[in-house]
Amino acid sequence: MFNDKIEMVLLDMDGTLLNSQSEVSPKNKEILKQLISKGYKVAIATGRNYHEARSVVKDIAGLAYITNNGSHIIDFNGEIIFNRTIGQEDTISLLKIIESYPSLNYSLAAPEEIYMKSKLKFIKMVLSHKGVFKNKLNLFKSFALIKRLIRLFNSRKTSDNIYEVLKNSSLAVQKIDVMGKIDEMESFKKRIVESFGEKFKLSSSSKDNLEINPLNISKGTGLVYLADKLGIDVKNCIAFGDGGNDLELFEIVGTSVAMSNSEFSELKKKADIIAESNDDDGVAKILTRLLVVKA
Repeated sequence: MFNDKIEMVLLDMDGTLLNSQSEVSPKNKEILKQLISKGYKVAIATGRNYHEARSVVKDIAGLAYITNNGSHIIDFNGEIIFNRTIGQEDTISLLKIIESYPSLNYSLAAPEEIYMKSKLKFIKMVLSHKGVFKNKLNLFKSFALIKRLIRLFNSRKTSDNIYEVLKNSSLAVQKIDVMGKIDEMESFKKRIVESFGEKFKLSSSSKDNLEINPLNISKGTGLVYLADKLGIDVKNCIAFGDGGNDLELFEIVGTSVAMSNSEFSELKKKADIIAESNDDDGVAKILTRLLVVKA
């Protein structure tokens, strides 16, 4: 149910604030700037790392960031107020299990950099999953997807020996993102639980991925930490999302908004409001309606 005492807005990025071209639309951007100018707190809550999140919304001043699913939090003054990593030994153990599945690919996310096992494998996997090879996407969406993949390709790092990188660098792994076929992903998830019990936090931003974070880390815990620092009741917050990694966020906030383009029926069931899609300025339309700002 909508709380008319909203003080803070939390926004997932991919599939929510960002359109299919991975951009903030002019309407969404204008609404956020208006809210900030009126004194509302606006925070990004994303599975992306801090570097990637900041680069997309760098022209919107005054944001806070809950990144890598809550492992890294930057406050409204640009200060790091929370930072949690997966230990080196645990990271290596997890990678060895992932690599026992030939079809799985992974990336290791730190605040400012991301290492990926195989960039080419990742791109082929995404194009296949989205139906580009079978012409399931129209030309405009196919072009937007390819444009996004080129950006991702250029921003990721690779190494012939990721274990050496882990052992000989200060790489602070905060999230391991595993991608692959849905049936193998289910098998892999079960194996992680069997091998480590409840040592890690597991979530998904799409049906074909599994995101591994330190235990007790999520966007929801990130919200609680940030709100506590600000003296804001979490019930006076509104959150927008479209993925499985937004579930705990929805359980905590006073008002939750799921995007109509979400693939997660459970998220939509938990939501107080269903917004129009990320390509139809769903975020801006709901904020305009609820918080009385100009469209």
